[in-house]
Amino acid sequence: MNDKEFITPYGLFATIVVTVIGVGVFSFPRDVTANAGTDGWIITLVSGAISYLLIFIAIKAIKNNNYGKLYYILRFNFGGLIGSILALIFIAYNIFAVSIGMRVFIEVIKMYLLQRTPTEFLTLVTILTGIYIIRGEVGNLVKFNELAFWIMFIPIILVLLLTLNKADFTNIFPILNSTPNEYVKALSTTVYSFGGIGIVYLILPFMKNKKSIPKIAVKSIVFITIFYAVIVVFCLAVFAKEQTKTLLWPTITLIKSIDIPGTFIERWEGVVMALWAIFYFTTFINSYYLSADVLKDMFKLHDIKLSSALIMPFIYAIALYPENIAEVYDVSNSVLPYLSIFSLVILPLLLFIKKPSKKDLKEGGY
Repeated sequence: MNDKEFITPYGLFATIVVTVIGVGVFSFPRDVTANAGTDGWIITLVSGAISYLLIFIAIKAIKNNNYGKLYYILRFNFGGLIGSILALIFIAYNIFAVSIGMRVFIEVIKMYLLQRTPTEFLTLVTILTGIYIIRGEVGNLVKFNELAFWIMFIPIILVLLLTLNKADFTNIFPILNSTPNEYVKALSTTVYSFGGIGIVYLILPFMKNKKSIPKIAVKSIVFITIFYAVIVVFCLAVFAKEQTKTLLWPTITLIKSIDIPGTFIERWEGVVMALWAIFYFTTFINSYYLSADVLKDMFKLHDIKLSSALIMPFIYAIALYPENIAEVYDVSNSVLPYLSIFSLVILPLLLFIKKPSKKDLKEGGY
């Protein structure tokens, strides 16, 4: 168990929130509305409840292993070989998720700002920026998250308020009008949007007050769920169901639709890009750090800079593999669901079920 316990409850709350809510929130209304129509916001609330169950299982599994770091927990419970395989699958999920997110991030940057800049160059610069940010310790990462939380959510809440004059909240009706099959499809999409909850494997060993962890987890998931639901409701209220389903990034279109004569902001693309960048980088650097940290422990490296450099070529290759934005989503939908099921459901369940005894923990150095 790590003796350096310095992360506060707010640090845990901010880290979970900013890791989970990434650029996916900009396409989230389309994804959920395409499957569940005007019931999308209800499905979002249900997904939040499911996600809390998943994070609770992960927290309980970590607690059962005296808050050890993920790789050491896996090695202790499953042995060196199987533990390493499980760790590699977990790393692969995070690498794939940040790579797909990076390509989407870059496509939007090219669309609005840097049309002629090569995708390869933007990808390389983005990865190097991430490596620079995560070169420090976990404490620096958490401080970044604590600051980023306010930078992310104060502007987006203000922007949402500015769209109220265009909103017709009767557009969220009728409710409970979808088929069971549509609800299941929508749930699979929305639960994946909570994929960043795996960051608890990195943060919990460093928590100062571990008794507060379950309460903070509840607050985090409630905040995330309400935020997602509000975004869906606003997009439905402004665009209605049919238009929301056809927009590639409804939340971006929502922000761009703001038109207030006489304001000092005439073009909202700058606001969009600023929000887009911070929403992406918080998810990217936290997931990148988590992957690099597990890899560092697995190969007994002394510095996370080395493990992050080892991961870099894989992120670069995966991000550049799709030919266009349509192929990005095709690749994402064909691979990520399976990796996310393992990382979010199977792995924590395995650790939860295989609860070590106090004697085993003592003999294993826990």
